[in-house]
Order: sequence, then C-alpha cells, then structure tokens
Amino acid sequence: MSDSSSGEHLNRYNANDNAFVVTLVINCVVMVIFFLVFCIVRRKFKQFYQYRFEQHHKGVSVPPSDGFFTWIVDTIKYSDNSIKDTAGLDGFMYLRNVKTSFYICVVLIVISAVMLYPTNYYGKYNQHREADENGKIPDEVVGLTMISMGNIERGSHLLWVHLVFVFFVTVVVLWFSYQDYRLYSRERIQYKQQSRLCNYSIMLRDIPNSMFTREELSNYFKNHLSNPSDLLDVSLQYPAPHIYDLVSERETFVKKYESAIEQYRRTKEKPTTKIGFLGCFGEERDSIDYFQEKIDELTKKIEYERAEAETSYYIKNANSNVGGTSFVVFNQRKVQKEMVQTIMHSKYHVLFSRYYAPDPNDVFWKNIHIGLKSYYVRSLIVAILTFALVFLWGIPVAFLSGFSNLETISRVKAFSWITDIISKSKVLQGFLSGFLPNLILIIFMILLIPIIYALSRACGYFSNSRIEASVFSKYFLFLVFNVFLVSAIAGTIFQSIEQITNDPGSIIGTIANSLGGLSFQMINYILIAAAGSFGAILRIVGLIIQLIKLKWLAKTKRQIDETLHQGPFGYGVNYAKNLLILQLTLAYSTLSPFILIFGAWYFGLSYLVQKYNIIWVHTPDYQSGGFMSPMNFRRTIVGLLIYHILMIGTFNVYKFYYGILVVIPLVLTIIFWYYAEYMFKCISKNGIMDQYQKQIDGNNSADIEMQASGSSIINDSTSLNPTVHQEFHDASHSISEYNSNSYKPPYYELMKINNFDLDFPISGGSANV
Repeated sequence: MSDSSSGEHLNRYNANDNAFVVTLVINCVVMVIFFLVFCIVRRKFKQFYQYRFEQHHKGVSVPPSDGFFTWIVDTIKYSDNSIKDTAGLDGFMYLRNVKTSFYICVVLIVISAVMLYPTNYYGKYNQHREADENGKIPDEVVGLTMISMGNIERGSHLLWVHLVFVFFVTVVVLWFSYQDYRLYSRERIQYKQQSRLCNYSIMLRDIPNSMFTREELSNYFKNHLSNPSDLLDVSLQYPAPHIYDLVSERETFVKKYESAIEQYRRTKEKPTTKIGFLGCFGEERDSIDYFQEKIDELTKKIEYERAEAETSYYIKNANSNVGGTSFVVFNQRKVQKEMVQTIMHSKYHVLFSRYYAPDPNDVFWKNIHIGLKSYYVRSLIVAILTFALVFLWGIPVAFLSGFSNLETISRVKAFSWITDIISKSKVLQGFLSGFLPNLILIIFMILLIPIIYALSRACGYFSNSRIEASVFSKYFLFLVFNVFLVSAIAGTIFQSIEQITNDPGSIIGTIANSLGGLSFQMINYILIAAAGSFGAILRIVGLIIQLIKLKWLAKTKRQIDETLHQGPFGYGVNYAKNLLILQLTLAYSTLSPFILIFGAWYFGLSYLVQKYNIIWVHTPDYQSGGFMSPMNFRRTIVGLLIYHILMIGTFNVYKFYYGILVVIPLVLTIIFWYYAEYMFKCISKNGIMDQYQKQIDGNNSADIEMQASGSSIINDSTSLNPTVHQEFHDASHSISEYNSNSYKPPYYELMKINNFDLDFPISGGSANV
C-alpha cells in the first residue's frame, strides 16, 4: 500500500483517536483484571497483602476488612494520624502530595469544562482551511481533536479564553502547593519537637585531626556549652570499609549454620559439606561444626579489624590535618539546633561541617567515612556520568518513538509488507501507535532505576534518605528529558523528516503545530502508567516468587522471615513518576483539556493503591521526616514555569500575540516561589526553639528534655532518664533508647544466631555470637 493510499484511509486525527481508544480499552481490561484478582487473592494470602498487621507491627492494629470491596473504604477512611504513627512523616507527606495532585486535576477539569470545551468545539478550524484538488480538506480535524485547541483558528479572538485559563491553572497550582508547603512546615515543627534521637544529635564531617579523639571533642563542646552536662555522648567513626565484606561473609555462614541445624532437626542426621571450591571439592566436613568454626573465626577477625581501625587510625593519619566523622548527642534539642547553626571553624565548609544527624536506621554506614572534598569530587563525576547517560539513553528512546509509528515504518521499504498488513486493521494501527511505544518507553525507563541507585550511592551521601532524594532528582531528570522531550519531539521529527530536510527552519513550527497530537501520546502514556500503578497493589510476580521460596527454599526461621518481609516503599522513584504525570497533565491541559481527566484517574488510583501498601504492606526501614516534600514542591513550580514557556510558544504559533501576557503569571510564579521558600524553608529544616513552641501550644507536657543530673554518658555510664517517654512505630529511635552503640556501624553488633529448641544434642563447640 502506498503512502498516499494510507493517508486517504486514515488521517492523523483519526489515527490519534484509534490509538487512544485501543490504549484505553486495553488498560481498562488490565485494571479490571488486576482489581478482581486482588480482591480474591488478598483474603487467601494475608501474609503477603497485609504483612504489617499479620506480623503484629506496633501501631498497625486494624486489618483491612475481608469484604470483596470493603478494603477500599477502609483504606480511604484510614486516618492521617495513624499513617504518621506507622509510616511517619515520609508516608503522610507523600500521600498528601498525591492527593494534592488529584485535587489540582479535578479543579482544572471543572474549570476547563466551563471554559475550554465549548470554546474549542466552536473553533471551526476546518471552515477556514483550503481544500486540495480533490475538494477534500487534508487532515480534517475530527474526533476528540474537535474539543482541543487544535480546532481553534490561528489568530482567533477565542484564544483569549485559553489565555485566561493559563491564569487559572497558575492560581490553582500555586494555591495547592502553598497549602502543602505550609502543612509540611507545621508538621516538621512538631516532628522536630519529638523525642527522636535524631533531634538531639548532630553529625560532624572533616573534624580537624588534632581534635579527633573522644576527650578533645568532648572538651571542645563542653567549653562552648553553658551547661557542660548538656553533652550526652560523642561517637567517633573510624573508617574501616573493608570490614563490611567480613560481616557479609559471616552472615552467610550464620545462615548456612541455621540451615544445617534445621536439616539436622528434620532428618536426625548431621549434614556434611565439602570445604573446597564452590562446596563441590575438597575435604568433607561436618557442616554444623565447620560453620561454627567459620563463624567464630570471622567474629574474632571482625573484632580484631575493628580494634585495629581505632588504634591504627592515628598512626596512618599523623600527617593529615583533616580527621574523620563523628556523631555528637546532646541532652536538649535546643543545643542541637544551636550547634548545627553555629560556625565552629575558620575553614568553614572545609573543616568541621555540621549536619542534623540522621536516625541510626537512616545512616548509610558505608559512606560515613567520606569527607567533604571526596564528596564534592564524587558528586562532580556522578553528575557528568548522569548527564552523559541522560543523552545516551535518549538515543534509543528517540528511535523507539520514531519507529513505533506506522507512518514512519511505512517509509522504510524493508518493512513495507508489515504496514500493508497493519493498515488493514484500525485496532492494530492503534495498538502500534498508541499502546506499544508507550509500554516500551515505560519499561525502558524502569531499567534505569538500578543504575540511578548505584550512581546515587556512589556520590557519598551519608544517609539512605539523601540517597533516595538523589534518586528522585536524577530519575525525574531522566523522565522529563526522555518522556516529555525526546520521545515526544522525536516522533514528530521522524514523521516530518522530509519537510524538515527541505526546510530546516520549519522544525520549530512543525513541532509546535503537532503539540495537539503529542497530547494524545501523553494521554496514552498516562493510561499505561495508571494501569502499572494499579498493578502495584496485586504484585503477582512477587507473590509467585514468595510462594516458591516458602514451598521449596525457605526452611529456617530467618529464611522464612526474610521471604515474608515486605521492603520499604520506594519514595524516590514514585515521587519522580507522579511528578512527571503532573508535568505532562499541566503542560497539555490547555492544548487538550481532556488530559486532565486521565491525570485525575492516575492520581486517584495511585492514592488508593499506594495508601493501602503504605498502611498494610511496606515496612519502613528509616524515617526522614518528609525530607523529599520540599523537593517535590520546587519541581512542581519548575513544571509550572515550563508550562508557561510552552504556552508562550504555542500562542505565538497560533498567531495570538497577546499570548505574551503569560509572562505575568510566569513572573508571579517566580515571586511566589521566593516567598514560599522565605516563609517555610528554614523553619521546616530547623524547627523552632522548644520554649517558644511551648508558649504557642500552651502545653507543658511537650517537655521531653533529659534530666540534667546523671544523664551524660561522657560523665558516667548511667542510662538516660527522660521526663516523658515517647515510642515511635515508624522505624525511628527515641532518645530514651540511646546507648553507646546506637551511632556505631553494624559490625559493632553482629548478627546473632536464632535459638533452636532441639530434643537431641549437637556435639562440638558453639558459635561465638
């Protein structure tokens, strides 16, 4: 079939509609299947679908109802305070941001229904176009495009409505963003007032070598404190990254030892193992005795290396001016705030840099020894690699976008037979141009995630929350560049390559004129993303893997626990994906307002699914106090600014030169951004002083400071004695739980062997744990 006959058969607006309908039907069917299967299997596999309740996690006291649909009501009605209690401020603010994006879309749906749909419908673009020699209008505007901006005549006075709509979009987004940031600052103030260990601790980086002893550092702080007993403890960090390999090896033998014991329990016969290469060669030994010996040997070696790291540190660094890292814990929160915000060294930013300490569960111990200079060098190298990868990843994305289109493929003679077959079916055409390329694109973006995590860890961040924030930042950059820019623009360029080759100056106009068509591609992307998001509640692959492990592989208590365990929620990746969808929805909201419907669809489904998982499935590993929420705010504002720039260009293409007035909301957005940061950034980062907070609250029960007498580990070995005890269920430590090993690497407290209740004796020694 020739190109011309193909064009007569289906114009590009019909092609867009076909692709949209096919994608919509496929995703609706997939989501209905996911939903029904989940409603059935969740009641049978409760350890998988309501793991936190079945494992009796503190705070998770109520399970979702067993009714077929009642879990939806239970999830929606689950209180914010309960979420803050069990998932922390991280979970609460994430769900708040998803809900806010949903509200933005819903409000704009109402406004666009009143303003844009009738305006676009009466645009009558076809009536002002010239027919070809056959008396037909080429690419006549039909279907859904009739209610998009593509049906507006160039230079029409109707474009004033679209200009006013831009102002409405700006006001709605800024208002909701302001409410979120204000709420976050209030929640952070309360968070900083709680008796969390991280609210009493600071982390010091690049301590001068002359001060890198417990006594010198303690005396330094005591001399600066009005009450020396406010210093609770100093925990120096001696770099010994090689010990982690020994710890990992020891843990492997602990698990093998437990497996051998379990096998002995079941068979009443002692298992044996070969100690040579890969356990297939060499001398055959009693497994239990051999694993005991290896555990004892590695335990002693770890203890030796740990002591050696502490004693040899000063010899190895005798000629260095820069020391290592330390955590300092105080008795009062106000002292922590004062110390972090006080310049302690003349070479500030080079020596003695201070940070609010992360919770011990949040510390990424393998990076704790990395100094500030090393961090800057690593960050520069990772930034170069990231930008190189962004552009390199864009090459296959561009080709996928260009050659996953029927019109583009038809230009390649080798594939002309494929187009002859596909062009006979509108369903196949829609599948190829709407569903398939976006599915491939989403899969391609998922493949990036492990690479981005590796790059973020290599930067040298000292906490898991900062690594997760780095993943958010990098992944969002990849998504915006490859999905919002490359995939959209590449498809247009490939389809119009002949025109652009003959007239290179037409590239901008060609891209701008095709923006309406690109909105269909973005709608299809959102539909597939929504189906994928809903699939996160079923997690059928994870369920199958778990069942296989429990049936044939997991035998010991530790193996069963590890198999049942549901890991933490991936905030970094999910923040980035949600923000991209909001970016796409805003960018095309004026061009094709019905994209807002599918944006609301995505965020509504995501809120339900992710709230269920955060409440009953995912177990937090640490708590950062909503660390990524301000990042989400800033990128939302950047997305709004991109929308303004896009609309200025669009109005210019439509020859509506009053569109330059979009500069007004653009400037107002920048002013608002500055104002919001001025109002909330510092206060949400630092909190406020305790005495002032108590005056505001009028609640003296908020006083959870340590009793001054006998509470310093520096001075004596007595335990803490808080006046008010707080217990946290979100993976945070309370100050009352602090001990001398709280801010020590994991090799100070090694994995212990689970106790076994055997009714027959085991000869040989016992593993030293």
